[in-house]
Amino acid sequence: MDFEKIKEFVLEKKLYFIVAVVLLVGGLWLQKGDGAEDSYDNAQKMSQSSSANTSASAKVNSASSASNSATTNSKTVTCDISGAVKHQGVYTLKNGARLQELIEAAGGTTGKVQLKAINRAILLKDQDKIHIPYKGEKVESAATAGTGTSTSTNSTSTSSNSSASNQESGEKVNLNTADVAGLQKLTGIGEKKAEQIIAYREQNGPFKKVEDLMQVSGIGEKTFASLKDQLTV
Repeated sequence: MDFEKIKEFVLEKKLYFIVAVVLLVGGLWLQKGDGAEDSYDNAQKMSQSSSANTSASAKVNSASSASNSATTNSKTVTCDISGAVKHQGVYTLKNGARLQELIEAAGGTTGKVQLKAINRAILLKDQDKIHIPYKGEKVESAATAGTGTSTSTNSTSTSSNSSASNQESGEKVNLNTADVAGLQKLTGIGEKKAEQIIAYREQNGPFKKVEDLMQVSGIGEKTFASLKDQLTV
């Protein structure tokens, strides 16, 4: 074997070997760098997506909390008052107001009020409907704040039974003292018609005779004929 020739060949090709090694090392380094950069980009994208989801969730929770807070912490209550007050109607008061404040907002009571039948210290709730009784008006208990029309609804559900019982017992309804529930004991008289009878009584004074009931809108001779045996003044 000619070692001299081999040595000369190696020395001659040495530059090529060095270039090949440099290219190989450079290629490996670039490949590693690209992989690290892709990993960094992916991590950054995941972080941004997570931040966006967290922000959206926080906005939804904030809006929900604001809505619940507005509902729970209402600063006012709106109530309807009728009966023996100077100005019947709907009034808005601060949350936590008492019945006395609602009466004052309605101009105070009239001279015909039945004060013993009401509790003026009642705490009002939104949508309460309050009726202040007149002197001589029959009330089952002290006036209390009731939401919406719960009281009248209960009265309506039992009106047919009350009418039948009233006829059987021969008990008569006094047109001048009966409240809405009492008037609904009359055959064919519902809540709306009972309120019209009371409104007529408030505007024109007490009924002088049972026949005066026909002066109320919607009550004609035929209706009166079916009621007259149940009426008194």
